[in-house]
Amino acid sequence: MEYDPQQEQRLQRRRREGGEISVSRLLPKPGPKLYTGLIWWAFGLYALFYARAPYVPTGLEEQTYSELMQRAVFSPEARNAQGELRDAERLLSEVHVFGWRWRSPYDKLVPPRQREVDMARMRLVDAVRERDALVSEAKSNVGIWSEYGVMEVRERFWQAYQSGKDFAKRMTWWDVILGVGGRGRDEEVWVTMFRWLAQIMMNFTIGLVSALFSFGFSLVSMLWEYKTSYVSGVLFFLVAMSGASAMVATFIGGMYSVAVGGVYTVLKASANNARLEGGRRQQRPQYVRHAPRYEHYD
Repeated sequence: MEYDPQQEQRLQRRRREGGEISVSRLLPKPGPKLYTGLIWWAFGLYALFYARAPYVPTGLEEQTYSELMQRAVFSPEARNAQGELRDAERLLSEVHVFGWRWRSPYDKLVPPRQREVDMARMRLVDAVRERDALVSEAKSNVGIWSEYGVMEVRERFWQAYQSGKDFAKRMTWWDVILGVGGRGRDEEVWVTMFRWLAQIMMNFTIGLVSALFSFGFSLVSMLWEYKTSYVSGVLFFLVAMSGASAMVATFIGGMYSVAVGGVYTVLKASANNARLEGGRRQQRPQYVRHAPRYEHYD
């Protein structure tokens, strides 16, 4: 069969068009859902990074906030209860030896000192509860929509975001230690690399999604701490979760987009190299070796 350059060009154009069609199928189609998602994504990032607090507390509210926070931070009751607990634990550690129940005189010294530790711990819990009540009262004076609430919710999100990434790094480290996704005996190197890449992306996806849920529960406790009304709390929760989910979607979406683009580029380059190699083989002249003929003479 003779080599036809025009036929080869048509085949290459058809393959190229088919590859472009397959890639276009992965992209979202324009429509109301796409536009709604883009608006939500842009609003979430704006709320997370650039939005300012819509409410400015008055001078009296800020003064009350500062006084209550100072009372909560420098509470003498809490400091005294913490010191009493520390002293009680130190006295207990002096007699709390191994097998004290069957050793004299420790069997008579340990129980009263344990009761002292329990009582000191209860007093500390009560002092901490009073301190938390003062903090909640102080925060309710400025409100969740103030600069104090906005800054606190951003700090909580970034803490949860960092903990999710740290969790993904630990999972990846243990995958390396335990040999999860190792190379098979008859497996090519690029297949192993792709499987490791998929495992890393899965770890980060699980870590960030779990961090998002953790931030949601922390946000509910924060709304309770600020003593927010139901309507204002639901609205603030939606805005805060929009910003958090938009950031997580940006990270995960960018990670998967880069990975898919890299895999597609590698596969397309390997396919082009294979096709060029096949064309060179077809262009090489074929030498046919004929068997020698022997003439017979009668």
